[in-house]
Amino acid sequence: MTSRRVEVVVASELQCCEGSPLVGPIPAHNPDNMESSLVQSLSTLSHQQKTVLSKGGFKDIADILLATPSELSRTCRITPQEANEIIARICQERAQPLRRLADILADERDEKFTTGDAELDTLLGGGVRTGMLWEAVGESAAGKTQLGLQLSLSVQLPPELGGLSGAACYITVASRLQTTRLEQMLNAHPMLSPSTCSLSNIQTVQTPTIGKLIYVLSTFLPQFISTRSSHSTSRPLKLVVIDALAELFHDISRTTTQTLVQRSRKLSEISILLHQLASKHRIAIWVLNEVADVIPREQSLDSDAMGYRDQAVWFGCANSVPGEDRKEASLGLVWANQVNARIFLTRTGRRRYLGEGENDEPTLIRRLSVVFSSVSSPASCDYVVTVQGIRVIEGSTGLPTAAHETPVNLADAVSGSHKTNADNLASEKQQRDQLPPLDIGCIEDNRVAETRTSTPDFSPEDEWESFWALNTLPEDAYSQIDVGGLSPSTK
Repeated sequence: MTSRRVEVVVASELQCCEGSPLVGPIPAHNPDNMESSLVQSLSTLSHQQKTVLSKGGFKDIADILLATPSELSRTCRITPQEANEIIARICQERAQPLRRLADILADERDEKFTTGDAELDTLLGGGVRTGMLWEAVGESAAGKTQLGLQLSLSVQLPPELGGLSGAACYITVASRLQTTRLEQMLNAHPMLSPSTCSLSNIQTVQTPTIGKLIYVLSTFLPQFISTRSSHSTSRPLKLVVIDALAELFHDISRTTTQTLVQRSRKLSEISILLHQLASKHRIAIWVLNEVADVIPREQSLDSDAMGYRDQAVWFGCANSVPGEDRKEASLGLVWANQVNARIFLTRTGRRRYLGEGENDEPTLIRRLSVVFSSVSSPASCDYVVTVQGIRVIEGSTGLPTAAHETPVNLADAVSGSHKTNADNLASEKQQRDQLPPLDIGCIEDNRVAETRTSTPDFSPEDEWESFWALNTLPEDAYSQIDVGGLSPSTK
């Protein structure tokens, strides 16, 4: 009967997923559900029928329903009529009443809260919706952490201001919670104030290993949520931020088939726990992720099949401005299938005069793109990082480029992936020509954006430049090396 039990668990998961992108908790893990699924719990079956089923090895209701009447008759040594009668009685007792779709959707209690920017809310489908797994992808200094901190404050706003009067849990991997930056946002943003938002409503925990993160998601957070719900004065947990998931897999020194399989298993285990938290407690899960360089690979013109690179344009990267498609989300296709919405943040290298002061200097413009989402359409916009947080530039919202439009057929999609270098250069030139007139062109992002002395925590300065500035090697460092003492293999 073991194989049937496995099928039942899988069927339960599929039923939870049907009509919703969320994976709910597996009923078999609940002792109460296990007792109610036993044959002995049925009131419509006689004692003799229960005894016959028990002798045939049918102790679980699901095992009976998955078996055919002929199999039930043969295993329990009863007539086919008696087998059909048993199945009919079970179905009649356990039948679920019909419900209107509107009532089911009303029970979902979908909630959403503002990001603190009206245009960004519109781009995300009205704000950040709970019960979903969101992902913010971007390179270093793109603004991922800034957006995560901003959401940790905006979720605390009262409903009349677009919030949920909730609390946040900020999980870090290799860093610590930037409390100084949170205070800057709290004092500078016009929607936030100490009377409605507080750092005491943001819980933080550090998980430097995969095992610790799994423990926090499976044990610590459920207990924490239960404890807060028992106190009427405590705010409910409505947001969980993970900064950043890909850092947990940096210790893999060598990529092999075995390590990739192990990574996929861990990612699946983590995603199931995240979906269970999101669906059961109506929490918004916001995961920060890193990017990897896109390595172009030439494909055989004789091949009619779509390769990974052809498919990755739909989920792995954005393509609204030149250079945006040179980076793709890390953690691969396994993780991409787990998220409900992917937000791509890019350092474009473009600068613009925003005219916000007498000594106005060009401001570094970044690009935000909704690659895919279950609650909104793909779109993109320009934004800047200010002392208040993330702010979308008015009028910069646009639809995706042709790379994300639906192809007419598979053959067109495959042939479109075999563009020449001249075609790609022409496409980039066309995108450059379509830049807003206030932009100072599209340049390589090798300059460090100007910082203010009052806001050091959101400085987009390159991390490696800061490291070598503090750890400069002396000029005679290499002359002091004893080359003669080195072994032949290290020379």
